[in-house]
Amino acid sequence: NDRREAFVRQFCKKLLGYALGREVSLSDEPLLKAMQARLAKENYRFSVAVEMIVTSEQFRSIRSVRNAEPKK
Repeated sequence: NDRREAFVRQFCKKLLGYALGREVSLSDEPLLKAMQARLAKENYRFSVAVEMIVTSEQFRSIRSVRNAEPKK
């Protein structure tokens, strides 16, 4: 059971980091914990993890490279 929890935590961390295009930070910890809890509750469905990421504030506030560059 400890190995499962460790795997799920690492999976969430890597998936979130990939989706955000950056390293996961301390401010992402509440989302990671919520993802782990909901995945356990919903039989570890991949779609649950994706849904939680794309509806998170972190993901919705990503600026595209084009929008981040100053206009000339």
